[in-house]
Amino acid sequence: MCEEPLALTSANISAHTSTVAVHEFQELWPRLAVVVDDGPIGDQNRQGSTVVDLSVLGKYRVIRPGCALTSTVDLLRRKYGLCEDTTEGLNA
Repeated sequence: MCEEPLALTSANISAHTSTVAVHEFQELWPRLAVVVDDGPIGDQNRQGSTVVDLSVLGKYRVIRPGCALTSTVDLLRRKYGLCEDTTEGLNA
């Protein structure tokens, strides 16, 4: 189905509330190639996804903090030994 990398956060229009069930973004279905429904998200957290930039070797930069911020940063530091990229950039 996908011959290129697939990256996604949540199915909602930018700056709108995150969805927790597929029916909540039904207006987007005509614009999507595939909709996968494995049921509603369990914790009903609408904070959204944590988005991290890993483009600098050995470093990470949080682009958007979300519901998994603490666990994501902990994993990046402890398991992968990455350091926070504190340099100013275009997306900072």
